[in-house]
Amino acid sequence: MRWRLPLALLVAAASLAETVLVDRVAASVNDVAIPESAVRRAMILAPIERIPGETPQAYRGRVLDALIDQHLQYEDAQRFGSEPPNAADVEEAMAKLTLRLREEGKDPAEEFARAGMTADDVRASIERQLVVQRYLKERFRAGTMADEERARAEYEERFVPETKAAGRPVPPFEEVAAEMRARAQQRGIDDEVDKWTRELRDKARITIYPTPLPATGLGPAVLLATAPPTSTPTPVPPESAPRP
Repeated sequence: MRWRLPLALLVAAASLAETVLVDRVAASVNDVAIPESAVRRAMILAPIERIPGETPQAYRGRVLDALIDQHLQYEDAQRFGSEPPNAADVEEAMAKLTLRLREEGKDPAEEFARAGMTADDVRASIERQLVVQRYLKERFRAGTMADEERARAEYEERFVPETKAAGRPVPPFEEVAAEMRARAQQRGIDDEVDKWTRELRDKARITIYPTPLPATGLGPAVLLATAPPTSTPTPVPPESAPRP
């Protein structure tokens, strides 16, 4: 579900005394707001790990970039009529997400609550993510089949050095040829997706607002409403949907 908002304050008919400050705009993409709450949720639920030495602000920026990319990808998928996933796929992805959280020593229900989301909100976000994943698979897989040359390049340039660095014996190419073809194809898909996403960003109207100051409550594009949104997307967790 898209939450469409003007870039101005939503205070046309209400006074400050009659409303509750619940959110702020972190960014707008083609005149659709990405609220700060979506960034906070993503930082809690999505497995986007902080790089060693990375500042909180830089980490937040990477998460916001992921949200912007996903929004643009979902818009494009909707434009071409990508079908929604079936309920079984959503439940499988939900189970993988909750399993990951438990393996990290976290209680899924507590993490959902900390993100301000119910289990149904999380399912809605996962469904959106699966729509994007299916669209990427349909759009790019056919044009990125890996030939023998690319499979061998994957083996020699990446697999062999990785295996040696891990201190494991290197199997001959023939034993891992299928894996190398799959890896080379996935790398081609990733490259095509990156190129396509950059093109989407180049064509989009994107505004990223400065981080609001929590101590003073100051910041641009303040949203005033009576209740927070409950279905804002979060970045795609790798375990929540199969790679194309």
